[in-house]
Amino acid sequence: METRANYVLIGAFTLAVILAAFGFVFWFSGPNKTAARHGYDVVFSGSVAGLSRGGAVTFNGLRVGDVTSLGLNPTDPGEVIAHIQVDKNAPVKTDTRARLEMSGLTGVASLALYGGSPSAKALEIQDKEPYPTLHADPSQFQSLLETGQRIADQLGAFIDRGNKLLDTNSSDINKTVANVKTFSDALANNSSDMGSLIANLNSSARKFDTAMDNVNSLLGDSKGEVHKTIVSIGEAARAFKRTADNVDSRLKEIAAGITRFTGPGLRQYEALAADGRKTLDEINKAVRSIKRDPSQVIFGGKPELPEYRGR
Repeated sequence: METRANYVLIGAFTLAVILAAFGFVFWFSGPNKTAARHGYDVVFSGSVAGLSRGGAVTFNGLRVGDVTSLGLNPTDPGEVIAHIQVDKNAPVKTDTRARLEMSGLTGVASLALYGGSPSAKALEIQDKEPYPTLHADPSQFQSLLETGQRIADQLGAFIDRGNKLLDTNSSDINKTVANVKTFSDALANNSSDMGSLIANLNSSARKFDTAMDNVNSLLGDSKGEVHKTIVSIGEAARAFKRTADNVDSRLKEIAAGITRFTGPGLRQYEALAADGRKTLDEINKAVRSIKRDPSQVIFGGKPELPEYRGR
């Protein structure tokens, strides 16, 4: 009877210990821990490869929480919603940002929170959201992968175009290669002549350099004469300008005189010419009279003879 009582006591004690252990665990990780954290939803556009349930949530590099669930947005299949539990002391503000970060080359991702100004308000539930919501920025690793994918696509397209170009112009390319080979063979066969040609070119270049040196020295020696010549040309140009100005003023005076002459002066000249013609006519008449009868001019007119009348 005592043995049976001992078994009962041992079983009851064991059961009490187990229940106490479960209670302690529930107390340690249950309501108290949940009350010490705040829940948030983080919305990602695109893939969240590497992020899993239980993944770390960091704030400025310090772990402040965990990812508790992942799922697609029922209203937009292109978005992923990650629910996180964060320590209540973490300063999640309205201007706090979120993004996906990769941990080295292991492929394990974490959800990083950063930013937020001290004067900003704490992030709260908006509209009918179940939790305060953050919209994640594209991660640097994701941007790098997308950029690499675009480069790979462009490189593939470039290679395809190159292959098509080679296929289309294979005959022309073969002709070009043959022409290059012919030209190289000709150079090889005339290598001695090419050496002479190069030597002649070098000699011509040296002669050209010598000629340029002579020209430079000549210009340097004649610098004073050139300056004097330029000064003389300038003085001649100024003298020519003065002469042109004088001629222009004289032409203006002559033009003014011609204008005056063609006015009243011309009419006076016409009257004078008419009087002159009259005077010249009278002189001509007098000369003709003298030629016909000079004595009349010298001795005067002839006396009239008395007319004879018969008885």
